[in-house]
Amino acid sequence: MTQPTHSDDSQYTKSGVSSRGGESALSGILKHVLPTRTFNTKNPLAADIGYFANVIDMGNGTGIAFGTDGVGSKIIVAEMMNRYNTIGIDCVAMNVNDVICVGARPVSMVDYIACSHTDPEIFSALGEGLAEGARQAEISISGGEISQIREIITGVDLVGACIGVVPIDRINTGKDVQPGDLIVGLASTGVHSNGLTLARRTLLGDTIEKQRESVHKFEPRLGTTLGDELLKPTQIYVRPVMEMLESDIRIKALVHITSGGFGNLNRVEADNIRFVIDPIPTCPPVFDFIQDCGEIEDTEMYEVFNMGIGFCVVVEGAGDAEKVAAICKKHQINSWPIGQVEAHLGKETILPGKNLVCRKQTFSKI
Repeated sequence: MTQPTHSDDSQYTKSGVSSRGGESALSGILKHVLPTRTFNTKNPLAADIGYFANVIDMGNGTGIAFGTDGVGSKIIVAEMMNRYNTIGIDCVAMNVNDVICVGARPVSMVDYIACSHTDPEIFSALGEGLAEGARQAEISISGGEISQIREIITGVDLVGACIGVVPIDRINTGKDVQPGDLIVGLASTGVHSNGLTLARRTLLGDTIEKQRESVHKFEPRLGTTLGDELLKPTQIYVRPVMEMLESDIRIKALVHITSGGFGNLNRVEADNIRFVIDPIPTCPPVFDFIQDCGEIEDTEMYEVFNMGIGFCVVVEGAGDAEKVAAICKKHQINSWPIGQVEAHLGKETILPGKNLVCRKQTFSKI
């Protein structure tokens, strides 16, 4: 349960995503939900709420990891393009990429489709994407639910929930991260499934009508249409990360870079550390294009988008970083050494090349 933070005058707020409202809503839920962790003493939670996924202690040294996420307003782009066969990959990706952060192997997933109509062709395309995502993540789709709620929703919404398995003594929440550790960034395929409200408003127009007109426009800077760029499926990192976990690499933390950007590094359990992102990898063209079109400040870009890095692996030494890079290359995912961990009072992430600092998940100028 996390919510990105944005100032009231940000472009994201103007596009319709209220951070303060989201934070208040989350607080309202958590005051009731947090006490429930004591309700089941036989199978206690093995981690705190607020990390990428949680783990239930099932006894005998076995943990069941679980998480849930959806594709957000990216499905609006799918609707505008009338192409739904990749959005299921995004749904799988957003779930399994969170579950692997605790060191778990994803096992199975269920989907929930809320809709105002049940067009067989659309649902077949959604199933096609879910199946392809499952293939890439090496999981099953074990069930799901279709809810026709025309009074509440217009169109289709897609959400999932995923479980995985992890030995209790191998749960990773970043508690062992320490100064001197190195950060390896794994490339994203583009915007992924975060910040689409801002990306659509910036690239396509400030109304749905304008967006429908612009979505098929070819953009030379991107080498594709705007809609095709925004629909690029989210990268699934399961296979390379599982290979890393099964190797002798000394992994300190696994971090999914979603909303909050590099600020997600601050979610690790360790304290009194600073993540220094330097050098910052060159961004894919889509992010520069979004920033130019919307005249968006660096603080907001790095707070809303992944900026070309979809996952981070924090390791102990240079040899470990080299092994991570070799595994990524094997799985045809670009990766770069993007920084290191320093001692610091409290916890923060800094980007010296951009003069940015992030405390919790809020970016500001240094």
